[in-house]
Amino acid sequence: MNGNYFWSSDMVLIDIGSKERIYEVINYLMENDQFQTVFTKYPDVDSTEDEYYPEGFFIKNENI
Repeated sequence: MNGNYFWSSDMVLIDIGSKERIYEVINYLMENDQFQTVFTKYPDVDSTEDEYYPEGFFIKNENI
């Protein structure tokens, strides 16, 4: 795409931050079998195994 986006580990920069350009870049990556290289799918967070979240973080708040 001639420099319309830049990808680095854990980061994608796009030259124009419009919805249309984001879709264009995603479609380009999918068509060229690069989507899974750029984007990593992480498993769901298991609150009992993740020490980075404070206690009570995953408790559902009825007011939200």
